[in-house]
Amino acid sequence: MPEYLHPGVYIEETSYRGKPIQGVSTSTAGFVGKTRKGPEGKPTLVTSFNDYTRKFGAQVSPPELLGDYMGHAVKAFFDNGGSRAFIVSVLASDALAASQTANQGTVLRLPTGTTVRGGATTFTLNSLRNVAVGSVLRVYTRPDTLSPFSESLLLNVQSYDALRNQVTVGANEIPNGTTLTAANTYILVSGVSPHGVAPNTGGPEITAKNRGEDGNNITVNFIPTDRTPVALTSGSALREQPVLETVAGPIADGAVTIELSSASLRRLRVGDQIAVGTVEPLTVGAIAAATLDFTINGGGPGADFSAGGATVTLISRGGVNLPTPFELGTVEAGSFDLTGSPVTEANVQHGVAAALVAGDVIRLDDGGNQDDLTITAVQLAQDVAPGAHVTLASPVSPQQTDADIRLLATLDDNTLPTARIIVADASSFTSPFRTSSAEPVSITNGSVYSAAQILLVDSANNTLYVTYSNVAGNFGETVTTGNWTTLSSTEVAAHGDTIVSVASTNSFYSGAKVFLDNGTRQFEAVVASVDPAARRIQFSQPLDLGGAGQFIELAANPSDRRAFVRTAEITLEVYENGVLSEVFDGLSWNTDTSTDAYRRYFVERINDDEAGSDLIEITQPGNPGFAQVNQPVTPNGLAMSLLNGSNGSNLTAVDLIGADNGPGSRTGIEALNERDDISIVAVPGVTDESVQSALLTHCELNKYRIAVLDGEKGSNSVSDIQAHRNNYDSKYGAYYAPWLKSLDLTTGRTVLVPPSGHVMGIYARSDANVGVHKAPANEVVRNISDLEFPFTAGEQDILNPAGVNLIRELTPRGIRVWGARTMTSDQEWKYVNVRRLFIFLEHSIDKGTQWVVFEPNNESLWARVVETITSFLTGVWKTGALMGTTADQAFFVRCDRSTMTQDDIDNGRLVVEIGVAPTYPAEFVIFRIGQFTASSN
Repeated sequence: MPEYLHPGVYIEETSYRGKPIQGVSTSTAGFVGKTRKGPEGKPTLVTSFNDYTRKFGAQVSPPELLGDYMGHAVKAFFDNGGSRAFIVSVLASDALAASQTANQGTVLRLPTGTTVRGGATTFTLNSLRNVAVGSVLRVYTRPDTLSPFSESLLLNVQSYDALRNQVTVGANEIPNGTTLTAANTYILVSGVSPHGVAPNTGGPEITAKNRGEDGNNITVNFIPTDRTPVALTSGSALREQPVLETVAGPIADGAVTIELSSASLRRLRVGDQIAVGTVEPLTVGAIAAATLDFTINGGGPGADFSAGGATVTLISRGGVNLPTPFELGTVEAGSFDLTGSPVTEANVQHGVAAALVAGDVIRLDDGGNQDDLTITAVQLAQDVAPGAHVTLASPVSPQQTDADIRLLATLDDNTLPTARIIVADASSFTSPFRTSSAEPVSITNGSVYSAAQILLVDSANNTLYVTYSNVAGNFGETVTTGNWTTLSSTEVAAHGDTIVSVASTNSFYSGAKVFLDNGTRQFEAVVASVDPAARRIQFSQPLDLGGAGQFIELAANPSDRRAFVRTAEITLEVYENGVLSEVFDGLSWNTDTSTDAYRRYFVERINDDEAGSDLIEITQPGNPGFAQVNQPVTPNGLAMSLLNGSNGSNLTAVDLIGADNGPGSRTGIEALNERDDISIVAVPGVTDESVQSALLTHCELNKYRIAVLDGEKGSNSVSDIQAHRNNYDSKYGAYYAPWLKSLDLTTGRTVLVPPSGHVMGIYARSDANVGVHKAPANEVVRNISDLEFPFTAGEQDILNPAGVNLIRELTPRGIRVWGARTMTSDQEWKYVNVRRLFIFLEHSIDKGTQWVVFEPNNESLWARVVETITSFLTGVWKTGALMGTTADQAFFVRCDRSTMTQDDIDNGRLVVEIGVAPTYPAEFVIFRIGQFTASSN
């Protein structure tokens, strides 16, 4: 009961009438027999004969053996008005599915439609997997599609283009007069599987999904499918004009010195250009000397460098030697006399000190003497004594108030082999330096460029110290945002890296097989994760580029860069009778269930019940690794045929009767139990008594379907037909004779076919045109040319009362079904339409009253049940299915204490009594005609 706990309005939905009953289908057929292909056992829906041929193949021709008439009967069913049929395909127990084992590795092909002629040195392949500069391509050709392949050429790869999948080979290696076509050429990479491996070994086994010889018409092909190459990118930075400091208060008109903080001083050098407020550019003329505290390595004393001019070189930072020592400047005259083992020097060039931090090791070298000093403290002039330590080459004018001081340009001092570049963000570069070697970069200025190396990264101040080849006119001595536009690393991946940057992450996913390409060779890797925001991919294992110190590098010229990474996938094509039937693309061969790639794993994808193949199944390969050598391929890159499919022995009655092996495993007639919407069943052309008896028993037990039985082929006597017919007595079956002559679509010849398929189609047609209550007789049999035997009315006088429904030629009304009786001795159920009408009523009421179960068993429920069934039967009566001029004359429905005892109610039984007056067919139409005497009236 609903709860009403707070004041308010409560809206509730209820019903004051019985629930409607929807009539069930009466014309859905179920066929059991042999097909050329298709799923066994499971009842499979087809909605047209074309649908049947797609799923189960053409008619068996010529139909000679038990069960061979399935295709002919299904066609007849749809020709005569049927619209839905469930097919149960049956094969003998010893039937075999066609199968074949694939290879693993790399097989290359020319793209479809491509032709390579003699003298060519460059041509396109469908993939470049395992191709490197220096690879030997082994070319296999055949003169035509019916001939075997043989090795015909060895080609040496000189270079390749990853963007176009093109290779360039040696001159004259493809002789004049040679023609290579896509259909008759495949290529192996020397030393790479399957080169040197026996055909059809090592890879996955592909098996036809269904047993039978038609599986031999299936061919499959694994095609390497490479995603579009994605450029490997590197760390880059733009030249920056940073604000050094904001000065509170005025800077006087004419001022030539300014005071900056120690942090700002560290970013400034003599010769740099700055802006003071609106005044620019102003060149820095001098910066006061700095003080260094140090110890002399080795304990001292050291040499006397006070004559000046000795070079000062940074050789170590953080306890690690720089791979390339970094020259900072020179010793000022009068400084660094180390003979007394001093620990401080107060006259140090600002440019030298500003590049140093505590812990650095510098080397003083005057050409004759050399000493190494470990810096213990760095004090710029502002640290020693605050003041206006920066002297400008020209005065500030006019006065500036609350001015920003910006660094416009840094001086590329030609006296030093390095340039100092301040960027917006230096985090993309290795700080403070790369230990193995200087980090290579490219400096660009519009369309010009220069290769360079980063010697030192000052990440705290976003300052890079680089050495480069200064091509005249490319880069000015003053480093500005205009002439030094971008600085980018040219090493995009190093041996042992686990993360790389890419131009786009759209084609990557966890578990993806990728190939990193440096323009001369390729390196395999597996993606562990993808970071779309940072445009990075991480690998499951450190990159193996051949050893420490190995890199994938970009050219300094941006237009010459050829470093890519691409995702490697496979496409599986399935052909049937030479026609492409299924395509599965974007597949992976990664078996790692924790990755996104596993959703693309070709074994799981093909074997998926919902989205997989209707034609094949794949067995896990014996060597299921994820290296390129484990990629499934066919031996020659062409479609591979499945072999050794067999229909096995001839079908027997036991095969057609089938077995109930549980849900999803039932076979033969037993499999029809898996569908409750089938209403007409047949085993076309099978007149074996045990099979027909099993079909009748199936209908008797099921209650909601009727069997259509075929008379024996070749029975042309009344006694023979009676003898066969008299084996059965069932109100759930109807018997039809004779057989019919029809065109065999496969051979173009006329063959005898059983009548069951045509009759079931007429059942469906009659139901659609009038209703299930009309006898399915006096209907034209479509798409036949003649009868096996033309029975007469006299012969039918004997057969009709026995429940044999003849098909007769009634000139000029064509060939028609001329009987509508069941096979029962119970005269109450002798008409097919009465039997089928009650099946319709019973099944509809069964389906439409399921809601009653577990409802409270009281008068209210009884009334609703009566109303529900009454409404349904009233509609049936109005269609003409029931006798009577009023509903009361047509049927009654009772559900009250007259139909139930208290014991019934106490034991949960609700009993409804229903009586209907069916319409019977006018089987015998009698006109009594006599003479009478005319009168004047």
